[in-house]
Amino acid sequence: MELFDLEIIQALIQDPHLSRVAQRFHLSQSALSKRLQNMEEKLGMKLFERRGPRGLAAMPVATEMAQLSEQVLTAWNSGLQRAKRHQDEPVHFGIVGPQIFMREIILPWWNQASVNYPELSLEVHISALSRVSFELVRAGMDVGILEHKEDLEDFICKPIFTETWGIVAHPKAKVDLNEEGSLKKLTWGTLSNQQNQVDEWLVRRQKMPPPIYRLYWNDLTALVNWVAETPNGATVLPLHACQSLIEQDRVQFTSLGKDSKRVLYLAYRQNHPHRKIIQNLLSAGVLL
Repeated sequence: MELFDLEIIQALIQDPHLSRVAQRFHLSQSALSKRLQNMEEKLGMKLFERRGPRGLAAMPVATEMAQLSEQVLTAWNSGLQRAKRHQDEPVHFGIVGPQIFMREIILPWWNQASVNYPELSLEVHISALSRVSFELVRAGMDVGILEHKEDLEDFICKPIFTETWGIVAHPKAKVDLNEEGSLKKLTWGTLSNQQNQVDEWLVRRQKMPPPIYRLYWNDLTALVNWVAETPNGATVLPLHACQSLIEQDRVQFTSLGKDSKRVLYLAYRQNHPHRKIIQNLLSAGVLL
């Protein structure tokens, strides 16, 4: 049986006249009579007794089915309304980006924004910036954090955050970008040898000779704590990655000057059904 059949049974219980119910559903009386007959044949039971001009008399089984129909139709309509509502209210939101940004920027934003989206589940994927474009397309994510503004098919790309990169060092370490040989004396560590921020910012941009690394640790918290506990220890990270330890005087931060700024971009699908949360992400104090 179809949902329409359940509606017909309910209507005939309320008004046992084929002509009026047929008119209500924009059917001919003969079409409605035939549909009712087909229902009874499929069920193998008689639902209504035909009484000529007096209309129909509902059999007990028809009354029971009408009660069941009301439950089914109520549940269906309720679910349909939720589905329609979720076209404008997100129930699942996926974002992909680099580990530091996800932890230090997206997590605090989500802690504040989540109260406005009680039915929303957040899915976070960690990926290197250089792979985010690929991850967006492959995983079908809602949004992604990009290192450069890119022209991706079916995506809009807008600036979301300006990182300030610098040398994060032990409080007692001597950091002087202008003193030749000063940086060579530091004990260097980095997040990984695949995505090496020290080489990226110092060797390539500051023309510093490659340092000797004493630590590769693909965990931000472990790396920053290593710097805080290691005399002369140093690494290269964005300011937001170590702000709390700076405030506690456990590490020092030295900006890399004119080369320290990097704009990150938010890429999201065109005609996205959940633009409200995207605008919240763009405007809720994240953009600097």
